[in-house]
Amino acid sequence: MELDQILKKAKREKWAIGQFSFSTIEQLKGIIGAAKKLSAPVILGTSEKESKFLGLEETIAQVRILENKMGLKLFLHLDHGKDLNYIKRAVDLGFDSVHFDGSELPFKENLKLTKEIVNYGHKKDVLVEGELGYLRGESRLFQRKKITIKKEDLTKPEQAQEFVEKTKIDLLAPAIGNVHGIYPEMPELDFERLKEINQKTDAFLVLHGGSGLSRDEIKKAIKSGIQKININTELRLVWRESLQKILKTSKEIKPYIILPQVSQAIEKKAEEYIKLFGS
Repeated sequence: MELDQILKKAKREKWAIGQFSFSTIEQLKGIIGAAKKLSAPVILGTSEKESKFLGLEETIAQVRILENKMGLKLFLHLDHGKDLNYIKRAVDLGFDSVHFDGSELPFKENLKLTKEIVNYGHKKDVLVEGELGYLRGESRLFQRKKITIKKEDLTKPEQAQEFVEKTKIDLLAPAIGNVHGIYPEMPELDFERLKEINQKTDAFLVLHGGSGLSRDEIKKAIKSGIQKININTELRLVWRESLQKILKTSKEIKPYIILPQVSQAIEKKAEEYIKLFGS
């Protein structure tokens, strides 16, 4: 089943597919292990910065090798792409979907550049995700206690309708109070805004910043129209904390003994989310 078919099924049946981000092989193996164990579809996300660390060609080669080895259909997604030429390279190399992040740009420029990527990606049957509204926060270990969302950050439903209609994007990532990163005091999601965006657009809707949200919020977001949820910060925390624990309690120095334990910890966390998303 192709990604657009899975998203249609998710929309129809009210569940969400998880996009789990990775920038190391042990993260990748942990995510795929969870997908295999639960027979669940997953999107493997890697941002522009993460994929530059890994290498675009190396990333897609690793994913396709593991896909064949594990007998799974895996979907590879370029997340938060800002360089149009880099995004086009990902399309050419065979990524299943790409995200152009024009959220910091004026509306008209965001629309224009997103449309350019859509036209390029659709020629090769690659799904394109656009972003409208501004998400604050970042993926870090030490965060301030809370983060303040400004009203102007949030996606306007009427603009979302125009944006989707004119760009022909497949997926839309709106700003509805969600943030990147985890804070002790997380802002509340604007579910009424989400429902209105869902009513006014026919794109699949994406919730960025899934880490740190409560189970109830995630379930309500899916019920209100979300088909894809991004998890990154929490997997990074699991990677760091599990590695620190192993290094602190063991004198082992062989990476091939240490790192599989990190993969297992990531696999467990990914399993939790897959079950929560209903996928």
